[in-house]
Amino acid sequence: MTMRVANAPVSFGVDEIIVDDAWMPTPDQVLDLIAELGFEGSELGPPGWLGTGPEVCERLTARRLELVGSFLPIHFSRAEKIDADLDWLRASLALVREATPAGSRPLAILSDHFDEPERMAFAGRIPDHPEAWLPPERFPVLVDNLHRAAEVCRAAGFEAVLHPHAGTYIESDAETRAVLEAMDPAVVGYCLDTGHARFGGADPVALVHDYGPLIRHVHVKDCRTAVLDAVARDGLGMEAALVRGAFVELGEGDSGIGAVVEALRGIGYEGWLVVEQDRFLFATDTLDTLRAAQRRNREFLRSFGL
Repeated sequence: MTMRVANAPVSFGVDEIIVDDAWMPTPDQVLDLIAELGFEGSELGPPGWLGTGPEVCERLTARRLELVGSFLPIHFSRAEKIDADLDWLRASLALVREATPAGSRPLAILSDHFDEPERMAFAGRIPDHPEAWLPPERFPVLVDNLHRAAEVCRAAGFEAVLHPHAGTYIESDAETRAVLEAMDPAVVGYCLDTGHARFGGADPVALVHDYGPLIRHVHVKDCRTAVLDAVARDGLGMEAALVRGAFVELGEGDSGIGAVVEALRGIGYEGWLVVEQDRFLFATDTLDTLRAAQRRNREFLRSFGL
């Protein structure tokens, strides 16, 4: 039984939420670092950022990296947006197909979208703000559209997994469990993100024990809850949490990464562990500081035999 270790562009400051970093590495710089540091694969990052499909395939193949997944946010609970979102999903999956090197089997990593103002404003403390909760009548819409999106992925030849995510309507422990209980495991699996789980108030180990058969992909991420507490005291939201460094190097936060690894071994998980350290890049960050941080993340997992 093996778990393989990958990384993702988000660890190098490339994401869809914070786009005004002080600077940004190039696609080749990111992939060079991922390969140099001993990771076996990469996620795609924002579709198009690593290049066209053929460009991505060539870049990954040249570095002997596998493509392990693509993060794809959808407005699940917004009936008025779902048709346009599914069209975008089909186009994005066409790019992923062209980007896939021989031997890779990337997953379609579906997430609820993170552009609802109230959710972004109260991210990390949703249970205390019922004004930001999903209206009950939209819950079945969310589940139905999750299944519709997953079927689009299956029709395109990709296995779909749901990624509960901070700043969305699937953030808190209760919200995550409600959706996992309602969704059809024959259509969509579960991507456990240890950092986003802790961000939302969940215990990642408990999620492994309770939903192990659903887990088909894992994002290994650490979250420092003291940062979330400070953001809450200041009345700020998701973007402030990211800029202030809520997601830290592995072992420096409160996600219990070692216990999660052991729990995954206990259920016989054999998929990818994708290191993600969502981060904002300051002017003081350099390629060398990014290299050092991701080297420490890789060594941390090696300490558990990975």
